[in-house]
Amino acid sequence: MPLTRDVLTPQEVAEYLQLAPETIYRYIRQGKLVASKLGRQYRVPKENVDLFLLATSTAGEAQLRTFSRTRIGEWLEEDQIDQETSTIGERLLDGLQKS
Repeated sequence: MPLTRDVLTPQEVAEYLQLAPETIYRYIRQGKLVASKLGRQYRVPKENVDLFLLATSTAGEAQLRTFSRTRIGEWLEEDQIDQETSTIGERLLDGLQKS
């Protein structure tokens, strides 16, 4: 299923990854897959799905580089990231470290 939209529902993510929707919701709750909650519904940027796939890749060359929290904090401050974006980044980092 080729995706042309930038924001997906958990059901669409499940179809794309060929997983059960319950698995996607679990990944969201665990912070492994970063999503936005709008009212009572989640939306997942396609970019986050791609990052999730890269972060969970078994190919050594495709692994994300690791950086210290200090260095990441410096980048966030340097780039003047707003608090909401910073919080999303922190949740993504926490989820990646747990996996």
